[in-house]
Amino acid sequence: MENCPICKNSDFTRVLKTRDYYFSQEAFDIIKCTNCGFRKTDPIPDANHIGKYYNSENYISHNSSARGFINKIYSLAQNLNFYLKFSAIRKYVPRGTWMDYGAGNGAFVKYIQSKGTQIDGYEPSDQARQNSSVQLKDIGKYPSDTTTYSCITMWHVLEHIHNLNELIDQHYHHLSQQGILVIAVPNINSYDSSFYGPYWAALDTPRHLWHFREKDLKSLLVQHGFEHLATKGMPLDSYYVSLLSEKYKQGFKLRAPLVGFYSNFKARTNQYPFSSQIYIFRKIEP
Repeated sequence: MENCPICKNSDFTRVLKTRDYYFSQEAFDIIKCTNCGFRKTDPIPDANHIGKYYNSENYISHNSSARGFINKIYSLAQNLNFYLKFSAIRKYVPRGTWMDYGAGNGAFVKYIQSKGTQIDGYEPSDQARQNSSVQLKDIGKYPSDTTTYSCITMWHVLEHIHNLNELIDQHYHHLSQQGILVIAVPNINSYDSSFYGPYWAALDTPRHLWHFREKDLKSLLVQHGFEHLATKGMPLDSYYVSLLSEKYKQGFKLRAPLVGFYSNFKARTNQYPFSSQIYIFRKIEP
């Protein structure tokens, strides 16, 4: 964890001081690799201790009944978001079984099943699996699974993963020929990130270990035998993230839709990336 997972450099410099505004209020830094510029959280809690930072009944991706105004907004937008995700990726995916890695409460798995597509969901949280309305598998059993998949999706998951390189290798070996890997992550170069700075909710320290730009993700995936096919914006994310950011900043919540709209406008005019983006990669056979 001391070396950059992309370029292996061990020298980092601090670029931002922030805190866990969502749960613990503990202070954290964002540090940058002095060679390639990739950013990570510092310190990163190890895999045995990070679980306490997810220990909240309102952690929305784990609990479909999470309370609060912002979580209600999230739930109302969820089905539209699923439609946009499915529309963005389906033309790239060959026939076969899908897999959603880090399935949360299983809502996306259920949506894909409704489209007549077979899909397995893997989730590490016992609570999330219990709250799910569909059957999910324990993520710890995934590496030994012999199933191959035509598509593996990770919706806001990779930024939580300690062993980035190991996981991407596992995905490569479990994809079928010409299989598709779909990764959605926040983009730290977005307009709303620059606007909110240390209060930007998508920093989400320390649950988010890594903070990606598009070039970071491409560099990482190419090293593991993938080619980049497309990048798609996730326009709804900027509104949700801006609303949370205003809450953390104790700012003016009615400003959040304006910041979200302006962030999307900047992205559509290619001045900034979207707040979150979908990256579509294809497995290259050796």
